[in-house]
Amino acid sequence: MPVILTSKTMVFRQPSHLESFVPPPAEQVPQSKAWSGSLTLIHLNAARGHSYEDVYVTAAETDGDNRMDLWPSHLYVYFSQRRITLPDVATWVRRNSPPVCAFMPDRLSDPAANSANQARFTTFSRLLQDNEVVAYAPWNVPDRLLGAGIMMYPTPSSSSLLVGALFLSGNFPDFVTYSQQGPAARSHQQHSQPRHAPHTQTAGTHSTYGSPGPAHPSSSSSHRHHPYGVPADQMNAGPYSSSTS
Repeated sequence: MPVILTSKTMVFRQPSHLESFVPPPAEQVPQSKAWSGSLTLIHLNAARGHSYEDVYVTAAETDGDNRMDLWPSHLYVYFSQRRITLPDVATWVRRNSPPVCAFMPDRLSDPAANSANQARFTTFSRLLQDNEVVAYAPWNVPDRLLGAGIMMYPTPSSSSLLVGALFLSGNFPDFVTYSQQGPAARSHQQHSQPRHAPHTQTAGTHSTYGSPGPAHPSSSSSHRHHPYGVPADQMNAGPYSSSTS
């Protein structure tokens, strides 16, 4: 059953699958916010080409003001092209203290769809860990959030959990980089699926887990940080593949 947390002024309803993140009553602090939405992973499959996977997730605010009321309901997720160890990422986050959240797979009503969704999330988490890279999701809502987006990285203890470091107004750190070469992606409206059925679609002939191109296409830099997200026709390919599609 969902957990009901109370304060002097309001009542907070904790989603049931976040119960493990609720401390014992003696340690409880004002309840964190939660967000539910979808992530689109863009990856390479040698046989099927350019494909998309929707993973439905819930995010819980764990440190700082996450401004989840401003988040879009859908995020594109890309791989950084620079390797970095998990301890180095954790050290950067500890030193710079951005707001932090925790991502976990959402619970879907259909058992088969729920299992597939959890498997996609777990594979994505392990892919980050095994390749020693972070993922990132531009906000793509410059009217609400002017920062770079969310940097995602795994935890050493669980492949069913990802940490999100939030950049609400500033840029990503230097180790979040991308190539400006690669195929274009379709808009979210062309492949978004209902929440009850995680879905994989393919298009084109070659891609990888992608990374968006520069904010200004005329730039000649091979690696550039993108603070606001990009139009679909400027998204380019990153170097890593998935084995789940």
